[in-house]
Amino acid sequence: MIQGKIYFEVDNNYTQIYQADGFILDILTKEASYPTETAVRLGTLENPEAYQNLQRNNPDKGNSWNGWVGLLRRPKYKPPWFPTGLLSKLTRICKKYNYLPQIQDNRIRPDENVPEFICDQKVVVDRDYQLECVEQILAKGHGVIDLPPRSGKTRIMVEAVRKINLNTIWIVPTDRIARQTVSVLLKFLENNYARHLIGSGELPSACNMRVIVCTASTASRLDADFYWTRQVLVVDEFHHAASKTYTKDIFPKCGHIYYRLGMTGTFFRSNYDAMAMHSLLSETIFKRDSKFMMDRGYLVPTKVVFLPIPKNPMLRGVSTNFVTGHGKYGIHEHKARNQLVAWAAVTLHQLGRKPMILVGTKKQGYSIKNLIAAFFPDKESGCQFESVEFISTDKPRPRQSDILDSFLSGQEVKILLGTSLLGEGVDLPDVDALVYARGEKAAVSLKQNAYRVCTAVSGKKTALIVDFADRHHRKLLRHSHERLDLYYEEATFTVEVLPDASYFGQWIQAWIDQEKQFQF
Repeated sequence: MIQGKIYFEVDNNYTQIYQADGFILDILTKEASYPTETAVRLGTLENPEAYQNLQRNNPDKGNSWNGWVGLLRRPKYKPPWFPTGLLSKLTRICKKYNYLPQIQDNRIRPDENVPEFICDQKVVVDRDYQLECVEQILAKGHGVIDLPPRSGKTRIMVEAVRKINLNTIWIVPTDRIARQTVSVLLKFLENNYARHLIGSGELPSACNMRVIVCTASTASRLDADFYWTRQVLVVDEFHHAASKTYTKDIFPKCGHIYYRLGMTGTFFRSNYDAMAMHSLLSETIFKRDSKFMMDRGYLVPTKVVFLPIPKNPMLRGVSTNFVTGHGKYGIHEHKARNQLVAWAAVTLHQLGRKPMILVGTKKQGYSIKNLIAAFFPDKESGCQFESVEFISTDKPRPRQSDILDSFLSGQEVKILLGTSLLGEGVDLPDVDALVYARGEKAAVSLKQNAYRVCTAVSGKKTALIVDFADRHHRKLLRHSHERLDLYYEEATFTVEVLPDASYFGQWIQAWIDQEKQFQF
């Protein structure tokens, strides 16, 4: 039985609610809320004492705050409103409780008679699913592309931007990804079509550019006047959009923008704040999974092997610091673990693989680099790089790029180490082995990082990931189990856990011999 009608007036950023009674508003308020990590940790909804502690520790939140973030606002003298990204969720809730949603969509699509930009005999996308995805982008106008890493999302968006041909701001997480994105744009479009904006000093000339690519940090500092020169908003690695940089500093300036497009290979959050991301864009425009990509030969089957870390050294007289610093003492500065990382990477290199190591901190990176360097002769005079190089933020960007080029082209650099600079969004198609020394548990970053080695290129039949079973601390062991589960969930990966790290040498040799005989 219909309880009544409820009216939603939709704009690009926010949706207002009319003629809703208190019953359904209370339900929608609850459904448009999510707990902070503090609330989850303290159990504020079940434990009154924890709630009182939360109030004492957060006096600025007021006496009524229960540790949850509410996205539906109910002002005293204005209609209730919520971020438009939650529209589909809240209309479903209304129907569940027999309220009939009436939607007035005030979003205005820009003039569609703008001619697309003509490329000079260049085809931006040529795969069937990429062409289908572009069609969906043009039809929908706003939403998220959910495709696995290495599926060509950047080229898909370049083609969509080319066809829309309106002033665009394209936001990415890092300067490296910004430079990479601009290089793709300029490869297919003319030289003055796109620019990497660093800071706001170049804004006067940048306002006349068709596509501006910048980091979220830069985008958050651009004023509203600049955003009024843009008609398309693109957010790369959209899973970062739950942060206040996007929800408070960027999207509120984009109320006039109809075309708003996100792209990610991990459309989820490891924390409890996925709703903050969905409040900006929640509709999936186009989705394909890793099995789809692998079946069509765009990803290679990837073997994940776990090497157990000896547990006895950490069980004897563990320092009290290790209780709270398990990441530092159990991962980044754990000598036996770092020695195993170095040995695994050298073994892979000696067997003809192109190994990359991802580390958690600079100190860990330099420690492992020094351990590996002992296996290589000293740098010869006249050589620009050592056989083992580490990329981190303490190196100038041109130096980072030169090291990466040397490694990818098979020149002086044989083994490459890096922090997160080499993880999410960075193209490393020829790398066929990853030693994952970070030891973290975050699902998003693990999936993004693991797929760095999965790209199919000529002559590459498989890839290999070496991870570690951290048995020397209960939290680290739990993190290892969580990584193991994530690998199992992906069709791209098959997993094996060795009984002891000493088995790795013979195991990897047998696996490579098998690879030579069979197509996995």
